[in-house]
Amino acid sequence: MPAELVRYQVGADGYQNVADYDRKRYEGPSNEYKRNVMAAVYHRMLGPLGGKKVADVGCGTGRGVADFAQSAKSVVGCDASHDMLSWARGKVKGKPCRFVQTFAQNLPLASNSFDVVTSLNFLHLFSVDTQREMVSEMKRILKPGGTLVLEFDNGLQGGVVGLVKRMTGRERGAMMPWEIRYILGSGVRVTAVHGAVFPVLWRAFWRFPRVAAMLDGLGYHFPVNRLLHRVYYRVTKD
Repeated sequence: MPAELVRYQVGADGYQNVADYDRKRYEGPSNEYKRNVMAAVYHRMLGPLGGKKVADVGCGTGRGVADFAQSAKSVVGCDASHDMLSWARGKVKGKPCRFVQTFAQNLPLASNSFDVVTSLNFLHLFSVDTQREMVSEMKRILKPGGTLVLEFDNGLQGGVVGLVKRMTGRERGAMMPWEIRYILGSGVRVTAVHGAVFPVLWRAFWRFPRVAAMLDGLGYHFPVNRLLHRVYYRVTKD
């Protein structure tokens, strides 16, 4: 068993309670707005998925898997939590999906077998070294020339907000750019960096959709992409 393990299961305390996971994170107008902004970013990075084999590592309750399954040739969702996977299965009935209960540091999947690999809202739960191990496995299962999209909590969010959260221990998983480069390791090249969700302000943005859409578009470009709550890296395997 890996040294670092975050247990998500039905009946667990706080945010680790699978039964409340989707309700707390994705329901309500502000959460729906946030979810849509984040989905727009990773869709922009992934491009069309038709005919492609996709693996979503740390798939949780299946937000990404259910999304990708609408157009991909096949999707594999990986997670260490049996309860998370049970929730995910309920979202993709009749779709070309399968699920594997596994630790991200040791994926039981063939090398060079996926066109696309993603990891969304997952890596921030772990230390930098563990994230590097996980991403190494994701690179292994990715085909040469394939696309890997990773979502990170941003240590530079809001300029100083992320730094304060890191120093106070509120978000130990908020990564700095040089830490992300270390996590990515060798054998890949970065092809895009996008940001998503304005810190704090996002809770009100759903009330002003036109203004929000204009501002959210800035997250695709430097320097705003480096200052938002989440930062997404798209890399290609050499």
